Amino acid sequence: MEQDLVAIRERVKLFLMDIDGLIWEDRAIDEALRQSLNDLQLVTPIQLSIEGLDGALVTVLEMGMEGLIVRGAACYALQFRIIDRADSYELGQSRLDVGELVEKMRTQYLIDVQHIRSKQFQMSASVPYFALPDPDGE
Repeated sequence: MEQDLVAIRERVKLFLMDIDGLIWEDRAIDEALRQSLNDLQLVTPIQLSIEGLDGALVTVLEMGMEGLIVRGAACYALQFRIIDRADSYELGQSRLDVGELVEKMRTQYLIDVQHIRSKQFQMSASVPYFALPDPDGE
């Protein structure tokens, strides 16, 4: 499976049920991907990238991160949409329900990001924190 910007963007659109891009423009999806990639960059020591996003020449993701980036980007895209439509009102539309759904999705996404962080700590060759001095002086 390809892991370049176009392929990952299409996966995000599929997740959002917007294959034709009628709701979300590519630049909104790209920004959502940047945000999601940044979330993961905070918890992993390697420099992550997606080929084609911000001039990256190759995709660098650890195993299992692609799906997480897609879900994170979908959460961010939905948040962008809620913000964009915050001042409009349509009969039969319940923004509160959509907002709660997005919040639940985002909470699960952030839990999964923390799982990646924990995995990084477990696989690290060195401790990710400084050693405290022995209070007994031994």
